[in-house]
Amino acid sequence: MNEVNVDYDPDTWIRVPLDYVDTRWHDAHAWAEWLADTATAGRPTASAMRAEIRDNALSIALHPAAHVWGRFWFFPIDGDPSGFVDVFVQLRVADGTLAEELLPELEPVALMPVVDALVVEGFASAVRRRTLVMVPRDDADPVAMPQVEWLGIGERWVCYAVTQDITPERSNQREPHIDFLFHSFGAAALDASWEAGGDGHLTP
Repeated sequence: MNEVNVDYDPDTWIRVPLDYVDTRWHDAHAWAEWLADTATAGRPTASAMRAEIRDNALSIALHPAAHVWGRFWFFPIDGDPSGFVDVFVQLRVADGTLAEELLPELEPVALMPVVDALVVEGFASAVRRRTLVMVPRDDADPVAMPQVEWLGIGERWVCYAVTQDITPERSNQREPHIDFLFHSFGAAALDASWEAGGDGHLTP
């Protein structure tokens, strides 16, 4: 997959490496240590924050990432870090199919999904879907988690983004920022100078 030029706010998002070839870090542990040092540098509360940031960074970096194009950790410079959004990109020639028709099938849900049509420059069709999904846990009953998805159809490829969290408040905090990020992918869809990889899938 060629590199896609997508604008995102570095004061809001941290791009999480999906592999460490040609990077300064040899693995996720090294990246998490570096990030914890960088994020807490010069802060009077650094000693109290560092371990938590390192552990969160490592957990996010090690989360399964099959077919993920990019992972962005919500880490606002003026607020508290929370969850992340995974972005998937797949080659698909536009044929009039609506974005809602390409949304992945949902597993059992605790709340019927709400789908909103979006107007995003660069996407012929785009939607956002909100729901509560039942997430299985080891040795425990499934737990309901808010999930928000975005899907946009460009001229030559499809972009799908998904985020989950433990509370609606945390998910709602990220949502407008992911909306903005999703619009950046719409802008990238207008750029004919790159192609998406054909091995991506739309199921996380």
